[in-house]
Amino acid sequence: MKEAIKDYWEERAKQNATTPEATTNDLYLRELEISTFIQILAGLGLEPGGIVLDVGCGDGYTTVAVADALTELCFTGIDYSENMITIARNRVADQPGLKDRVTFAVGDATDLDSSCGDSIYHAVLSDRCLINLESLEHQGRAIGQVARHTQPGGYYVAIENFTEGQDEMNRLRASVGLPEIPVRWHNLYFKEADFKRLAEPFFEAIEFKEFSSSYYFATRVIYSAMCQMRGETPDYRHEIHQLAVKLPWFGQFSPIRMVVMRRRSR
Repeated sequence: MKEAIKDYWEERAKQNATTPEATTNDLYLRELEISTFIQILAGLGLEPGGIVLDVGCGDGYTTVAVADALTELCFTGIDYSENMITIARNRVADQPGLKDRVTFAVGDATDLDSSCGDSIYHAVLSDRCLINLESLEHQGRAIGQVARHTQPGGYYVAIENFTEGQDEMNRLRASVGLPEIPVRWHNLYFKEADFKRLAEPFFEAIEFKEFSSSYYFATRVIYSAMCQMRGETPDYRHEIHQLAVKLPWFGQFSPIRMVVMRRRSR
């Protein structure tokens, strides 16, 4: 299963080598994720020169955008897809001002020791990464590896998918006559209780943020219902997506949530 999932992302990287769509077709969602990462990281009080690890960085689009905004921090991105890392490195090469602060390497979220060695980071990010691991056991192993490479008092900021929001989104879709959106074959969504159980031995002050809930309500429910009424196919580039990024956060209508947590002192 792991190799099948990896092959999927290798192929997707090939198909989107010159576009920002390698990790998602929903470009405005990606921009929302980026702006939320920037907002949260900026508020953590990281010291200038702090080093941030992006686990499962994909094609580096998000890593580079966050690094470009937070100029006092350094970033390392890892991903198990060689093709994704090639794109990420090319992206940095196109922006010489970042080459001293942003690096990329091939690595496995369940074995960060192999790619990170003894390095310890002031903060660690993941963006829809752990949901691509094949079992809860592997997801737990990845969280443990993240903890191993996060300094005491440092932070893990994870954007991952959760079944509670998925179920609520589909309940709303059903109420306006829309079909269920299934979980993709290569994804394993968390239950909130499972994520907490895996994280709590290592992290404290665990806080869930529903940053994409209003966006999903506008795009996956209201806009999708309008498209169905008109006999149109939803378009990720439609202006409604652009507007929905600006909505204030409300509800729990999206599977995609951010979790901010602090590394326990050893």
